[in-house]
Amino acid sequence: MTTQKLTLEISESLFEELHRFAELTGQSVESLALQSITSSLPDFGKKVYNLDDLLSQVTADNLHGEIYSGEPVGREIF
Repeated sequence: MTTQKLTLEISESLFEELHRFAELTGQSVESLALQSITSSLPDFGKKVYNLDDLLSQVTADNLHGEIYSGEPVGREIF
C-alpha cells in the first residue's frame, strides 16, 4: 500500500478546539481532524436505489393517506 502526504491548513480557532478535544479524549489532533474529514465523506458502499424501481413497488395496500401534522406554524401555506 502506498501512502500520500497531506498538508492541511486550518484556522487557529479550529486548531484550538481540536487540541482541547484531543486533551479530553487522549487522541491526537491529527487523528481527530482525519475522523472529522472522513465522517463527512459520502459512503459509496451503500446501495443505490433506483426511483422507478422503488415506485413500482407502491401498491394500494401499502400506500398511506394524508398524515395530519397540526396547524401551520409559519408560512407553510400561502
